[in-house]
Amino acid sequence: MATQRGFGRQEGSNTSPNSGKNYLLTIGIDNYLHWQRLSNAVKDAQEFADVLTRQYQFEAGDIFTLYNEQATEANIYQALRDMKRRLEPLDNLIVYYSGHGHYDDEFDEGYWIPVNAKPDDESNFISNANIVKRINALDTQHTLLIVDSCFSGSLVVQKRNAIPDERFKSRRILTSGRYETVSDGRDGENSPFSAGLLTYLRKNTSPKLDTTSVIKYVKDFVFTQAKQHPVDGRIQNSADEGGEFVFYLRRDEEAVWQEVCLADKVVEYRNYIAGFPAGKYVAAANRKINLLEEDEVWSSVKINDTELGYEGYISKYSPSGKYLTEARERLSKLRENRHERQKAQQEIAARESERAQLRLAFDELVKSAERLFGERKLEEARSKYREALQTHLPGFAPTQEYLEEQINLCQSNLAFLAHYENGKAALQQENYRLAIEYFQEALKINNNAKVEKLIAHCQQQMQNGQRKTSTRSGGAQTRSFAGTATPDAPKRRIGMWIGVGVTLCFLLFLLFAALVNEGIFDNTLPNYDDTSIYDDDYTDDPTPGSTPASPTTADLLMGTWQVSTINVVRNGVAYNATAEDQSLLLLIGAVYNFQSNGIVTLSTEFGSENIYYSLNGNNIYVQAPGYSTGTINKIDRQSLQLTLPFTNYFGTHMLQFNLVRY
Repeated sequence: MATQRGFGRQEGSNTSPNSGKNYLLTIGIDNYLHWQRLSNAVKDAQEFADVLTRQYQFEAGDIFTLYNEQATEANIYQALRDMKRRLEPLDNLIVYYSGHGHYDDEFDEGYWIPVNAKPDDESNFISNANIVKRINALDTQHTLLIVDSCFSGSLVVQKRNAIPDERFKSRRILTSGRYETVSDGRDGENSPFSAGLLTYLRKNTSPKLDTTSVIKYVKDFVFTQAKQHPVDGRIQNSADEGGEFVFYLRRDEEAVWQEVCLADKVVEYRNYIAGFPAGKYVAAANRKINLLEEDEVWSSVKINDTELGYEGYISKYSPSGKYLTEARERLSKLRENRHERQKAQQEIAARESERAQLRLAFDELVKSAERLFGERKLEEARSKYREALQTHLPGFAPTQEYLEEQINLCQSNLAFLAHYENGKAALQQENYRLAIEYFQEALKINNNAKVEKLIAHCQQQMQNGQRKTSTRSGGAQTRSFAGTATPDAPKRRIGMWIGVGVTLCFLLFLLFAALVNEGIFDNTLPNYDDTSIYDDDYTDDPTPGSTPASPTTADLLMGTWQVSTINVVRNGVAYNATAEDQSLLLLIGAVYNFQSNGIVTLSTEFGSENIYYSLNGNNIYVQAPGYSTGTINKIDRQSLQLTLPFTNYFGTHMLQFNLVRY
């Protein structure tokens, strides 16, 4: 059965980690005077010293040992004092202890047990505090403390990640267990901890072996072999800088040089120089490094394929570089390509600048044309639309089709007005038949209700003229009939006919008054205001007695509206949006003028702008940044409410606009 290296505390849990180089102080105790004898502590310590001197760069004269009866409390303290006097700041030290450990629960303190210590007398124990104090007093580049004893984990007080770089100082610890007893191993073998450490050091073939790799292997090895948990850490309040000790293999220079030449890589030649700084092949290694570096540099330059890379290669290897000609040719080609790209970019920038200027001119022309069209200055509007069409480029809005439609609309309206004016002139001259012809031509262009009424008026006047002619002819016959003499008639008959004549004249007068009152003989032109020729009041046929058609959403939307309130709708509830976003106050009082040509003019205290919109039933789309298709919730002649989804950085919000007729 394997012996346990310690007494005084059962297995527990509490871990921390730590690290250390060049000299070795190894302590191993089997033959305790007053404690249970161990089987493998000295063997473990001796084999550790052997593997370092045989395989790694540790010289026999720099190895110091304390075994069995030599390992007293006084000798251990003296050995550490001697190391302090011997070590230089760039030296490295490994301290290896293999023996009993003890833990005092009452004072929370761990100890090394020297060979002559008594179990009931702590005066000869070496406390962790004294060990750490003396280790911290050693001025080295690296100090590595390796402890294979029970409760050795109490030495580990702080842990942080290592920097695998030996240029930084380190004070590191590796122990065989936490606050627990650890195995001594079978008699004549190694302890599980020592077996893992020695196995990895013996089988390593890498020229450089860092402490972190050793610690990782030992932990994994011991965990599978025994019920103990090695821990590592760094010594608290020490000169540790986070670096670590590196084990370098002790190898034959000739054999190493042959391996390096076979590998023929820059890193291998550099490793050779690092391992043998005064070696006889250092000059040859430097020459090979220069040659191989040029190949590696050239390969990297070709992969990156940049002007800077080729310029760097030419500068470094001129005038004798192997690839100078190719580098100069490729550099020239890259520069030529860069100049061509710059020229193309300048041309693109010039075109973009020209396009931007054209866009500004185009927008001004469209804005002016829309204003003139709204003012019914059709000749001028048509001219501006034509100019805008000539400057139109793909991507400009409004589209080319829209401009052409507006030009055609101006042209047709001009033709309509010409027929209308001719018809009105004929009407003033009471040439009703000619007026009707002009008005009918106007109706072919625009089905205008006012023109239809003017045609009806002309037709009525023509009928009145015919009635007047007929009436005048009938009256003459009556007067002739009434004035015919009847010489033989008695006087009382004359009186009778005079009475009848007076009665007939009175009836004719009443009839004439009634006809005048009916307007049959009215020759005056109806008082139609010419400026209202396009008014909406004349868009429908006002047939007497008919019920007017219900206005559509598009009909009701036309005209000017003013924003009264803006809400944000969440879960069906409307909240005052201006209370949440003060910038929305700028839209309160804004005026929107919806036009039938798909343009709505927005007017605020900062000026006016045109926005394009479209309708599909009660769905409305406004071409403005952040807005998408919305809904007209309700509309009549005096009020309008619509909801528009607005998307920004914070998400999509349902904005509800309430407007009143302006």
